[in-house]
Amino acid sequence: MSTTGYIYRLFEATGDRVRDAVRAYVNIPCWTFGGASLWDVQPDAGRANLRPITRLEDIALLDVSGDFGHAFSANAEVRWKRLDGDSYDVLILSEQPLSIEDARPLTCEGAPWEISRPQKAMILQSGDRTALKYVLYCAPLGALQLMRLTGVATEEAQE
Repeated sequence: MSTTGYIYRLFEATGDRVRDAVRAYVNIPCWTFGGASLWDVQPDAGRANLRPITRLEDIALLDVSGDFGHAFSANAEVRWKRLDGDSYDVLILSEQPLSIEDARPLTCEGAPWEISRPQKAMILQSGDRTALKYVLYCAPLGALQLMRLTGVATEEAQE
């Protein structure tokens, strides 16, 4: 099992490029969520500005509206942050090296990312008992940098 994580950045990607990255590296089915706090926010909507974590079976239904989003599976995670109308800053995280033509690989000052896999899913969504599985991305000296989501655990797997 790999102890190295890989992070790639697509700068100024279009919404279609985000969908292509999810299709190519995360694969379908996957899990997705996102939301708005600036671009498409509706102040009176409160929490409705955030999309809950849902299973995605069709890439055509991937919603990239709002300010940010995530799509993830055991294969990879694609994260996007909206820059303007149809321009996104995108990170792709994977435990396998990927060949992404228009992406820049990110390292920790030239060193690879070290990963660790918790034994048990521990992140709980508010209001229910759904737990998320994840991988921790750390700098070479062990400082936690990112948490890559990898899936949704069943209730049996949480106990």
